[in-house]
Amino acid sequence: MAAIKLDPFYLIVDDADWLLRLLPQGANLVQLRVKDRDEAETRAQIAMARDICARQGAQLVVNDHWRLAIDEGCDFVHLGQGDLDGADIPALRRAGVRIGVSTHDEAELDRALSLAADYVALGPIYPTLLKQMEFGPQGLARIGVWKAAIGDTPLVAIGGLTPERAIAALAAGADSACVVTDILRSPEPEARTQEWLSATQPWRVGDGFFAPDFAGASICPSPNHGPRLRPISSLVLHYTGMQTGESALALLCSPHSKVSAHYVVEEDGRVLQLVPESRRAWHAGISFWAGETDMNSASIGIEVVHPGYLDPRPYTAAQIEATAALAKDICRRHAIPPERVLAHSDIAPGRKQDPGEFFPWEELAKRGVGRIVETAFSEGATTIALGDEGAKVASLQRDLAAYGYGVEETGVYDAQTVHAVEAFQRHFRRAKVDGRADGETRVALAHLLAALGERV
Repeated sequence: MAAIKLDPFYLIVDDADWLLRLLPQGANLVQLRVKDRDEAETRAQIAMARDICARQGAQLVVNDHWRLAIDEGCDFVHLGQGDLDGADIPALRRAGVRIGVSTHDEAELDRALSLAADYVALGPIYPTLLKQMEFGPQGLARIGVWKAAIGDTPLVAIGGLTPERAIAALAAGADSACVVTDILRSPEPEARTQEWLSATQPWRVGDGFFAPDFAGASICPSPNHGPRLRPISSLVLHYTGMQTGESALALLCSPHSKVSAHYVVEEDGRVLQLVPESRRAWHAGISFWAGETDMNSASIGIEVVHPGYLDPRPYTAAQIEATAALAKDICRRHAIPPERVLAHSDIAPGRKQDPGEFFPWEELAKRGVGRIVETAFSEGATTIALGDEGAKVASLQRDLAAYGYGVEETGVYDAQTVHAVEAFQRHFRRAKVDGRADGETRVALAHLLAALGERV
């Protein structure tokens, strides 16, 4: 049989009555998993599910009961590894029945492939409430490994999925995402089904997919973008600032959020592209750099998965390597100079703090990305701070503006100056971020301006 295409939303129910409620919501791939019932009741459940799915135009998959599936004229079964031991695969094939197979390790995968399974299921991707599992969570990275091994055979991700996690699983390479408890135990199963359908819609219709600009990226399309109004001149780095990467990805891909980025770098180093570089992603918000007020149009945005100040832990080594490789490629292709590799906090001082003073700018610079500066104590230099006035303040404001920060020269060390100095320190003098322009901060700024002048 030729390879099939599965719907990206794969619903599992434990009673055919669920189909009367959930198939009208738009689900069109459903598995009936009937346990602990006698043969007559199980047969009746299968027949009822078959008829409901036929009326709704949905694909029914029967779990385990392969003999009854043949008897009742069903054309798809799902078999666990234990079920395979007693199943008559030739009989199923003679009856024209397709077979999906559960796998958890390489040996089980080899077995499924040797049987020419019509799809391979991998799980649990996350911890699951459904049953005690012999195998621990597989994780998203395992999805990519499995997909590479099975090629065109559809891959089904199962275990602990939510709509947000389904987006991450599909972006990691799964062809379909399975759900049981997240819908069946929901207080509003119909509404939750709609959330699943909405989350998986891009993979259903191919809407928004495009060829990646960076060779190492997988596509996870966001609808949140528009036409570019400026040439690309900058690269802006962010952290996601949320507890999980899945939540951040769901937000960036939600049509209701009105936010996005061109790229997301996961904690394990996987790179996802959400928006084509030719389009204007919505990552910068109200921002300014070196006279440019539409930084969304003038920049490419990278979101690095990290909880931010919720948990200011180190970025992972895999993220650093992946972010550096991605950023270096972007800067090469768009001729972005090192001083235009910016933090979100640089272009929106006071409003944004990401990617934070715990972001490893030095590690990126070692790999040829961005600008760093050696800081040094300035003997006899005075610290200027909030409320100070005079020529030194005006000179500092001019220097900050010359480098690119949105600071007006007033001669008064006001709130905008504090915010700009904090942003500068967060990027270039990370040991102490206090908004006070001490000698070390001012020397660092002077060195950066000198380097900028050399380039000009």
